[in-house]
Amino acid sequence: MNKYNFLMAAIHNVMDYYHIPGCAIAIIDKGKSFYFHFGYENIEKHIPFTLETVSGIGSCTKSMTAFAIMRLMDQGILDIDVPIHTYIPGFALYDEKASQMVTIRDMLCHRTGVAGHDGTWPNDSISRKEFVYRLKYMQPNVAFRTLAQYSNVMYVALGGIMEMVTGKTWETILKEEIFDPLEMKHTYCHLSDAYKSGHMAMPHLWDHKLKVISPWKIDMAGPCGSVMSTIQDMCTWVRMHMQNGQWQGKQLLSSSLFRDMHTPQIIMNYPHLKMGTAIGYGLGWRILMYHDTEIQQHTGKIEGYSAFQFYVPKEDSGAVFIDNLHTPSNPFFFTLQGLLLDYFLGIPQQDWLSFYIHRGGKNQEEIYHQLEFNYMPKRCVKETKPSHLLQDYEGIYSNPAYGEFTIRMNKNELELDERCVRHCPMKHFHYDTFSVEKIKEDTNIYTIPLTFLTNTDTGDISGFTLRMEPKVSDIFFHRIK
Repeated sequence: MNKYNFLMAAIHNVMDYYHIPGCAIAIIDKGKSFYFHFGYENIEKHIPFTLETVSGIGSCTKSMTAFAIMRLMDQGILDIDVPIHTYIPGFALYDEKASQMVTIRDMLCHRTGVAGHDGTWPNDSISRKEFVYRLKYMQPNVAFRTLAQYSNVMYVALGGIMEMVTGKTWETILKEEIFDPLEMKHTYCHLSDAYKSGHMAMPHLWDHKLKVISPWKIDMAGPCGSVMSTIQDMCTWVRMHMQNGQWQGKQLLSSSLFRDMHTPQIIMNYPHLKMGTAIGYGLGWRILMYHDTEIQQHTGKIEGYSAFQFYVPKEDSGAVFIDNLHTPSNPFFFTLQGLLLDYFLGIPQQDWLSFYIHRGGKNQEEIYHQLEFNYMPKRCVKETKPSHLLQDYEGIYSNPAYGEFTIRMNKNELELDERCVRHCPMKHFHYDTFSVEKIKEDTNIYTIPLTFLTNTDTGDISGFTLRMEPKVSDIFFHRIK
C-alpha cells in the first residue's frame, strides 16, 4: 500500500544488508491489519516466504505461557502470589529463604536471583515436572527479588508447574486457553507439527555465506520458546492484547489480571530501540517508553529464527515481524519499529536506517558471531600435559541440575556430549584442564574450561568442573561410570 512506501524501502535495505533470507510482517494500524512478505522460507529451494509460512517465534512464547497462567488464575486453578512450595510438595530453589517465598509472579518477571543456567535445557530424558525439582540445584548469582535476570529455566519450570496443577500438558493448556479461542489454527508447540504443516520456514545462519541449518528441537523446554506460527496467527494474538484481552466480544482475561500482566513488575534493561527507555518487565511482556508513550513488546530468538511483537495501547496500533535468520535480528526489528512508531505517533521520521546500517558499506562478519563467547582463562601454562592417558577420562558424569554428560574418545581426541548437543571438541589447555568448544546454551555458543579432578585415595578420575554458567561457580559433575 502506498502509505507504507516509507517502510518498504527500509525493509529491502536492511534485509539485504544483514542477509535476511525471508520475513513476514503484520501492521495493525488503528485496528486494521495489513500483511507483507519478502524473500524465502528456504533459500536453497527458493521457496517463497508467504503469509502461510510457519516460523519460530522464540521467546515471544513467554507471553503466551504467561497469558495461559493468568487464564488459569482467572479460573481459580492457581494463584501467582501464593508461595509455590505450599501447593507443589518438595518444590525448592537453591536458596532456602527464596524457597519459602518464591511465587509464580517472581518466576514470570525474572526476579528469582537465579542466573541463566541455559545448559540445563532442553533435556528430552526428563519431563517438565522433573525439571521443576532440578531448580534447587541451580546456584543463584544475586539475592532473591533484587535484580531482574532474564531466565529461560524459570519459564520451562512454569510449564511443569502448570502441568502439575491441571493434570494437562502445557501444549494442551495453550491450545485450550489461547489457540482455540483465537482460532490460531496454524500455531504449533512442537517442531514435528510445524513440519507437518508443509509450510515451515527453514532456519538460516550466516557464516561467510548464508546457509540452511537444522532446526533445533526444544519441545521439552517449550514454555520458554518453542512455539512456531504464521504472521496472520501472530497478528491475531497481538490484536487480542490491543483489545485488552477481548476477542470477538468475549473477555478472555479479566480486566484486572490483564492490566497486571502488562504492568512493570521490576526494573529491567534489555536491548531496545534507540531513543527508547526500558521501563521494566511485566508478566511475559517488556515495557518501553518512546516520546512519553508506552510500548508493550517482546523479542524472540531461537536457532535460526527471530520474531518481534509490539503494540502502542493508546494508538490502537502495533506490528509483528517474523524472519528466519539466526542473528542479528534486532537491527532489522528496531529499524522497522522506529519507522512505524514515528508514523503511529504522527511525529517527524528519524533516519532509522542510519542508526542500524552503514550506508554504502558492507556489514562486518563479526556481527554474525556476536553470540559466540570464549570463557577460557587468559593465561595458559605452557609445556604441561594431562595427568592420565586420554582414554582414562572417558566416562559418564552427572550433576543434579544439568543431568548426565558423556566424555568419549573420537579419533584420538576427547569430545563431550552435553544433553542433545553431541561431539563438542575438547583440546588440552594445561595440566588437567581442557577447552570445550561449541557448548550450546540457548542461542549462545561457548568455549569453556573443563578441569578433571582426581580421587586422592585411588588416583582415578572422580569428576570434573565445567564453566557452564559463567555468572556462578564452575559446575561440578561426578563420575558415575
